[in-house]
Order: sequence, then structure tokens, then C-alpha cells
Amino acid sequence: METMKAAHIDRALAEADLIVIGTSNGLDMAEGLNLFCADAHFREAYGDLAQTDGIGCILQGLASPDANVRHRWAERFHQKEYLEYEPSPLMDGLRRLTEHADTFVITCNIDGHVVRAGFDENRVLETEGSTRTSIDELRLAHPDALAMAQLEELERLVQAHRNDRVAILELGVGLRNGIIKRMLAQIANACEHATYIVFNHSQAMEPDASCETILVDGDMAPALEEVVRCRP
Repeated sequence: METMKAAHIDRALAEADLIVIGTSNGLDMAEGLNLFCADAHFREAYGDLAQTDGIGCILQGLASPDANVRHRWAERFHQKEYLEYEPSPLMDGLRRLTEHADTFVITCNIDGHVVRAGFDENRVLETEGSTRTSIDELRLAHPDALAMAQLEELERLVQAHRNDRVAILELGVGLRNGIIKRMLAQIANACEHATYIVFNHSQAMEPDASCETILVDGDMAPALEEVVRCRP
């Protein structure tokens, strides 16, 4: 990423009074967690279960039609991806870039990494549930009433800052994840001075929002590291 673009992104974040972050599988993948393939992490952390249950990826284990298999995989996922998780340089950098502002996170990731990395759990809306609040594999895909309180907090923040500087960070949200993209676009359109920043590998697309937009197409981890280096 060009140094000027990195500096532009850093300035937009540094000047923001409200930062809304939307994340999906792309952020997990940038941290080294891929739910969809049998990579080195999968073989190390889940290899025994995979051999016993005939499972080819984490998502397949969590979604198995066999309740016993689902429970085993949900317990292992909770242990490996939540309890044993250590924030990556990418997540540490993200926290550093946003900690000065009111920050709210919308994520479909179920691993609880954002909260474990130090973001306020009351301002983290996990749209598909979270292993941090339940290892019941049936509840992971069904967020409970907590989501309603978090949505109310998000609405309050947007109303409070609608005339201030607002930064929207879309991190690794795929084209199929229309829910998060629509939520972020609605927030951007509701705010007077919004900047919408997209980090994505091969899918950095213009949002449906009438505001300044910055697109970063490529590997998210080194790109965000470059933005962090711009911060005094």
C-alpha cells in the first residue's frame, strides 16, 4: 500500500470521534484462523478430532449433523480459539488505531477474538453468536437478547456523533455478507462527515454510501501495519 494512502487512513481514524468496525472471515484469515480448510493450524489444533470424526475443516465440525460431534468441536473451538487466543499484531494494531474514539464492532466471527483483544464487550455485536458466551453449538448460530442491547448502544452512538467525524472500517467482509455491509453503509449515510475504509483481499468494493471512500485491496495484515507505523 502506498505511504500516502496509509497516512490518509491514519488521519481519518485519528480525527474520528466514532469508529465503527465491521469484520468477517477475512479478518480471521489475516490472523491465521481459517474455518474452511485443513491448513497447518487445523492439523495441529484439531487433527485428532478430524481423524476420529472424518471432518475436513473447522466449520464442518461445528455444523455436523451429529450432535455429539458438534459438541466435541464446539468445546475444542472454545478452548483453542478463545481461551488460548493471544491477540495478534494485527489485532493489537487495530486496537491502537481506534482506542482514542468511541468504537463499536459488528462481526459475524464466532471466536470472540475482538473482545479478547481488549475491545469493550458491550460494544461488540456478534451477529452469529460467540463461543465466548456459549459452547452450546446450537446457540452459536442464534444470538440472544444481548444483541438487542448492543444494537441500541450502536444507535445511541450514531445519533450522538452524526454531526462529528466518523470512520467506518470494513475488514475482510466478503461479498456474500450483505448484512454487515448494509449496516455499515446505513451508518455512513446517516453521518454528516463519514469516511468509509475497506480492507479486503481481491474484494475491496465501493460501499453503497455517499461519503469519502478509501479502498485497500490486498493482504490486510501488512497493510494495517503500515497504517500503524504512521501513528506518532
